[in-house]
Amino acid sequence: MSGLSAAEKKAVQDSWAKLSAKTFPIAGEDVFMALLKNEGTKANFKKFKDQPLSKLKGSAVIRDHGEKVMQVFDEFVKGMDGGGDEAAKRIGRMHKGLGLTGGQIGEMKGALVEVLNNEGCGDAVGAWGKLFARFMEVHTSVY
Repeated sequence: MSGLSAAEKKAVQDSWAKLSAKTFPIAGEDVFMALLKNEGTKANFKKFKDQPLSKLKGSAVIRDHGEKVMQVFDEFVKGMDGGGDEAAKRIGRMHKGLGLTGGQIGEMKGALVEVLNNEGCGDAVGAWGKLFARFMEVHTSVY
């Protein structure tokens, strides 16, 4: 169901293990700091938009939000053959309710790629691209 080969699934699982080993709040902070570098993207977050990045780094608010995002990705990665679809749908319904578009959520892919590269997992970027496309397909199916 994921459309990934066995080798790609392994690449995702191995890189996810490396990323998430930091703890979800810390790994989530890394992803969000990469995402929020873009001021246009940052403006979509009420609780972040008026704070400089320097104040967000290490803050409880960024780590809390990052942890929630990592939990969704964890469910999706562990259930990449369809068992994680409900996590993507659940967060899709929430994002729809907040008025966010699929395009806005799709910006997360660039942040994930940046973090994967920073963690030495650049060889898994292609597999993550396929998995993220599947995530977005499921996520936006509830819009």
